[in-house]
Amino acid sequence: MNKRFKKINLNNFFEKDSVLRVLSVLIGILIWFIVLDYQNPMDERTISIPLRTNANVLDSSNIKLVSSNIPSNVDVIIKGRKQRLEKVTANDFEAFLDLNSIYDTETTELIIDVPIYTGDEDIIVSGVNPKTVKIKLENIIRKEFPINVLWLGNLPEGYEIVNVKLNPNSVILQELESVMNSVEKVVVSVDADQLLKGDSINKRIEVYNGNDKIVPSLDGSVQATIGYNIAKTIPISTTIAGEPKKDYYVQDYTISQNTVTIMGNYDLLKDINTISAEQLNVDNVDQSFQRDLKLLVPENIQLYNSPDVVTAQVNIQKYSDRVVNVPKSSITIFGGDVSGETNYRILEDDITFSVKGPAEILNTLDIKSIKGFVDVSHTTEGIQLVVVRLSLPSGIYMDGEVLVNVETEKVIISPTPEPPPESNDKTYIPPIPTPSGPTPTPSITPSPITPTLNSDIIDEL
Repeated sequence: MNKRFKKINLNNFFEKDSVLRVLSVLIGILIWFIVLDYQNPMDERTISIPLRTNANVLDSSNIKLVSSNIPSNVDVIIKGRKQRLEKVTANDFEAFLDLNSIYDTETTELIIDVPIYTGDEDIIVSGVNPKTVKIKLENIIRKEFPINVLWLGNLPEGYEIVNVKLNPNSVILQELESVMNSVEKVVVSVDADQLLKGDSINKRIEVYNGNDKIVPSLDGSVQATIGYNIAKTIPISTTIAGEPKKDYYVQDYTISQNTVTIMGNYDLLKDINTISAEQLNVDNVDQSFQRDLKLLVPENIQLYNSPDVVTAQVNIQKYSDRVVNVPKSSITIFGGDVSGETNYRILEDDITFSVKGPAEILNTLDIKSIKGFVDVSHTTEGIQLVVVRLSLPSGIYMDGEVLVNVETEKVIISPTPEPPPESNDKTYIPPIPTPSGPTPTPSITPSPITPTLNSDIIDEL
């Protein structure tokens, strides 16, 4: 009974017009899809599109990407009818890697979101490749370093650089933490030849790591100005003016410092080899004393770390006396008759006289070195007192005059007899006459000898 009812109902169903219409539509749709799949089938396509990032947002957190495999393009996979897929281009997508979620350096992987389709075609975005990227982050830190001057080469002897001032004298550098931790020193290099041309130099910093290698990312990032002065160390000199009291002398003197450092332009300094102090006046003094002397500094030159006066300590001593005996053989006679008709003779065997001078010189006086002379050009026959002129070592002086007795005597010579007449037997040889009186002593006419002063004492006086 049920079977029949179902059969009747099914037959009745298909006999209705509405049912036939629906079936016709469905069959038509089916046929349309069959034709569509044949002429415009479903397909899949991969398109390479640019990948944008916002890595600059890390700057606000002082974080920087130090390495990553973030690609510049990603592949987007789309599905749809072939004809529609063919109309899709890379410009129809937006691919973006957002780094806003990074707040520290612990993040090591980022997910690439499925690109957004902005086109008009009816397609399906099914995926993206790659889906993730590996990254490495590092903190950016700031550190302050002092700037030191690295002097290259050598200045001329006696010169130095003083009052060095750096502007700035320190620098704050910013870089990756690993880079900053490697920094060992920050310097500015200055060649000695450049220093002689002025009083300041502009140089860019040099940043070195612990291996004494340049750090390229920081090198030359800041410019510093080096101000300085050129200084030169030279001796101080002074001179003595005047004479101490009679029988007193300047034994020696010292000044509180022998050198002074001056500074100024190199073109001026190079021609200055000594600084003079005021003259040391010893006029009419008879005892040691101390006195301040002002340094005479040339124009446009300054003293460096030195007062403008020095203190002189002068040692004044009295001359010592000594009695000296020299043999007459040390005394030369000159100025006498050169014809040989007059004899001259010093009657004293030893000449005694007094000398004065510094004790340190008198104590070393060698008697054998003393020579003298007497001038007999104005003597007459007989015995007369004549002044002896002595040549003494420098620094020793006669104490009064020295006189000796000089005997002047004429020599009597017998006349020569006439020769006899010539004889044929033999040649006549007349006798040689013998002069009466003492045998004449040949006179020596030396150049006048003037007593001289020791050159060291002259320099002091």
